[in-house]
Amino acid sequence: MPKSSFVDFKAVKAALTMERVLEHYGLLDQFKRSGDSLSGPCPIHKGSNPTQFRVSISKNVWNCFSECKNGGNVLDFIARMDNVSIHAAATRAIEWFHLDPEAMAADSHEEAEAQLEAPKAGDTPRPKPAQKPTPVQESSAPNKPLKFRLDKLEREHPYLAERSLTLETIVDFGVGYCAKGMMAERIAIPIRNESGEVLAYAGRWPGEPAEGTPKYKLPQGFRKSLELFNLDRAIKEPGPLVIVEGFFGCMKLHQLGCR
Repeated sequence: MPKSSFVDFKAVKAALTMERVLEHYGLLDQFKRSGDSLSGPCPIHKGSNPTQFRVSISKNVWNCFSECKNGGNVLDFIARMDNVSIHAAATRAIEWFHLDPEAMAADSHEEAEAQLEAPKAGDTPRPKPAQKPTPVQESSAPNKPLKFRLDKLEREHPYLAERSLTLETIVDFGVGYCAKGMMAERIAIPIRNESGEVLAYAGRWPGEPAEGTPKYKLPQGFRKSLELFNLDRAIKEPGPLVIVEGFFGCMKLHQLGCR
């Protein structure tokens, strides 16, 4: 067990491979290797299709294309397998594989410091970074309300439960997993203006996305800096305005009574 409740998730993920974790669960012999991939039945929802669950060896991520409709890294996998939090998953991984969290944290710190060190005498001077191009001025024209709605969203997707949202909150905000269309394979989140009209949908990848896949997706041309999520509800409530970082933080506070 680690001496502190703090766990360096990044260091734990870097120290483990999906192959090693699958082997720990006694599952590796159920998977077929093909190039950079491992394919087999999904151990999370106990599937039987030999191609529904895939692991990218080089990226060290997994994805279930069947009932789970989800993916992630080694800690996400342990958390889903054992139905525990990410912190608990990391703690279990440290115990199972006899990792030294303090040494890993120190390595991470030293690596970060090395990247920040100034060049020593005699080193070849680093070229100066190119100047950033002048940003294009964003149009101040308002975002227009959508003339359609995303129907048949899955309200009881596992990722929404992982984010501790109740079904009442999920329905209240109109979020859900989108299987097809513009936000396919993402959690669709309606963004409204002050009047409550839906202007766009933000798409959140359910879990930790693979390298090169953005965590959030917004429609092309949508000017997000003109909107403040949940403002249509907040302006109707007495008291100060509380600003949070993201959509789920806002929904969670709403659920806890901070409207």
